[in-house]
Amino acid sequence: MNAYFDVAVIGAGPAGSSTAYFLTRQGFKVALLDKSSFPRDKTCGDGLTPRALSVLDDMGLLPSLVKVGHRVNAVEITVPNGRVAMMPIPREPKFPPFSLVITRKILDAIICERAIASGAQFIGEAHIQGIEEDGQGVVIRGEQQGHPVNIRARVAVIATGANTKLLVNMNLLRTPPHMMVAARTYFENVEGLQDHFCMSFQNVPLPGYGWLFPMNEGLANIGIGFSTREGRPSVQSALRSFFPVIQDLLKHAHQIEPIRSYPIRTDFATAPTFGNRILLVGEAAGLVNPLTGDGIDYALESGKIAAENLATAFDLGDLSLGQMARYDQRLREQFQATFVFCEQLRKGLLKPWLLNFLAPFAHHHRVLWDLWATFNNDIQTPISSRRHVRG
Repeated sequence: MNAYFDVAVIGAGPAGSSTAYFLTRQGFKVALLDKSSFPRDKTCGDGLTPRALSVLDDMGLLPSLVKVGHRVNAVEITVPNGRVAMMPIPREPKFPPFSLVITRKILDAIICERAIASGAQFIGEAHIQGIEEDGQGVVIRGEQQGHPVNIRARVAVIATGANTKLLVNMNLLRTPPHMMVAARTYFENVEGLQDHFCMSFQNVPLPGYGWLFPMNEGLANIGIGFSTREGRPSVQSALRSFFPVIQDLLKHAHQIEPIRSYPIRTDFATAPTFGNRILLVGEAAGLVNPLTGDGIDYALESGKIAAENLATAFDLGDLSLGQMARYDQRLREQFQATFVFCEQLRKGLLKPWLLNFLAPFAHHHRVLWDLWATFNNDIQTPISSRRHVRG
């Protein structure tokens, strides 16, 4: 295959597909490449924050997603000693007042289809081996089902998630960054599911947390994520150790998938985000919150920002390294402080004694909600909380 495009987007997850959508809506010719065909599964917590839903609404997808997703209206946080704070999803004018839980197999296919419907040319099962400059733009080389792929474009956008092989091969990353690890599985016939995210610091390696995210018809996504270091248990065994914490809900439930683990890049604060005629979006730029593990919202937002930056660059006729750096500047202005702050909190706050100390004051001092709101784009809203000790 040989073809020429304005932009070639490598990776058709939320970051890549949103980039392709916002570019094609402005009339640019876009190739959207992925190593898989869609629909395909993606190991994830499956939660969509109001910030993520806001971008998806901009793409015209929110009504259809509400139909297939499970609506979440609150967040329950359990600290190590069993105290619980219950907090509503914030009501903020520019965001929907709820969250959703949707499997990535469904979500990613819907977003990718939206990009294709807007004009992007999808090239599935394309394994990209390298990107080179040729003086006029970039050449993307790879193979598709044993046949060579050569895509020429004025600019490339890399949206390959936590997989850093291509970035290292291109010297955009000198070495693979340190990553968090996570694992999840699904249970059916889960009793007592409600309309809230359950996040727990009980019986999990800190800094990190376990989760139970409700889905339709008694299905739940259950997982755990934490920062790796020597002497820690494997993420699969850590997840099995977390199951007893939620045993009341799992009393008659059945695990319907094996435990699947995955790495998480959270290094945006120090990560490269651009190169010569190249932009990095989503997790390829380290854009996953180092404290909460949220990444879909940053993926969608960075895709939209990348498209805006490239549209300006094309209008100016300036695809220089300096113009690519303006994308990095925009990302830093929007996300850098949050990532640095959350990394500091991850290291300093997530200690059992401190979490236990904060929980009783959540109602009067809004401590836990203010932190949760900070992790979700500094939304400040009144807290409605309660506390109790389970068991």
